[in-house]
Amino acid sequence: MNFLPTFSNHFLTRFCLQSLCAVLLLSVTISCKKETEVEPDSGRVIFWSANNAIETIKVDCYVDGIKIGTLSKVTASAPSCDATGSPVTTVKAGEHELEFRAANGQSFSETFTVEAGKCVDFELM
Repeated sequence: MNFLPTFSNHFLTRFCLQSLCAVLLLSVTISCKKETEVEPDSGRVIFWSANNAIETIKVDCYVDGIKIGTLSKVTASAPSCDATGSPVTTVKAGEHELEFRAANGQSFSETFTVEAGKCVDFELM
């Protein structure tokens, strides 16, 4: 009976599986980041409206020409940047351009500044 090769194979298999599990656990732990965390040189922008017309005339929200979402829900007051249901995005600190484009063809745009680590909210009235 040759006990050593069986023991050696079992040990190597177990060692490899444990090592693989440790590497996977470490990589998931390191790469996981909360959705609401903001990079040190970035800020967040959220759009909202208390106007009931939003429910019938959908308004697309753009930052620097990129659509970040559609306003379609009335909100009584400015939501936090980690609230769900309102268009929100993270941008580098500095000057940016926002644009609202309504389904009826109307649009509005302006420039705004985002500070690092801050949340800027824009209400469409």
